[in-house]
Amino acid sequence: MKLAPMVVGSVLAVLAAQAGAETVLTINGAEPREYTLEQLEEMPQAEYETTNAFVGEPTTFSGPLLRDLLAEDELPEDAEITLRAINDYEVDVPLSDAMTYDVIIATRMDGKHMSVRERGPLWVMYPISDHPELEDSIYSSRLIWQLVAINTE
Repeated sequence: MKLAPMVVGSVLAVLAAQAGAETVLTINGAEPREYTLEQLEEMPQAEYETTNAFVGEPTTFSGPLLRDLLAEDELPEDAEITLRAINDYEVDVPLSDAMTYDVIIATRMDGKHMSVRERGPLWVMYPISDHPELEDSIYSSRLIWQLVAINTE
């Protein structure tokens, strides 16, 4: 059976769209949620230039604010969340970090998407250059790259 070229083209377009809609972040809370890169980039974006222990010069990061991603979870002020990377590295972070600072889930570095090799596609970033107290190593340990999950429970 031969398929018309238009049908084949339509099927390939749908498959390509589905492939591009891969989940990059899961928030495990009372109501688990999954986000694609596209969904994260449709959210309001924060952007700032900062330095950190992992890049040699001031670098611009952009993405949604962590507090915006967690807003619907209605967590208590003293809550802790757990950030998990693709290699299962985990770190507990007080929710107060996200409320006090513009912590972003960076989807872009210097305006470009980050590959897994470049610490992406998601990298938790703090505005270190704007707040000298964030230069402490405790905050460096919270700069999780290759972020895949946030646990709120």
